[in-house]
Amino acid sequence: MSAPIEAVHGAVGLRIRMMRETLGLTHHDLIKRIDKLDRASLANIESGRQRLQLHTIEKFANAMGTSPKHLLKGIWW
Repeated sequence: MSAPIEAVHGAVGLRIRMMRETLGLTHHDLIKRIDKLDRASLANIESGRQRLQLHTIEKFANAMGTSPKHLLKGIWW
């Protein structure tokens, strides 16, 4: 049995999905902007089923034209 994913990962995934949709990006669009990311991983990240490493958060922020600080605002502080 795997360990439960912490709530913060779900909150970050939701924020990524909301920002992607607000920018009018499809899964395919965002995947093209992030190296070494596949459709299943993006779906798992957005649903909070997959943990994110800090360098991956930076890749998402850059791909959506923002900063990691803006991406995480209100989630960790």
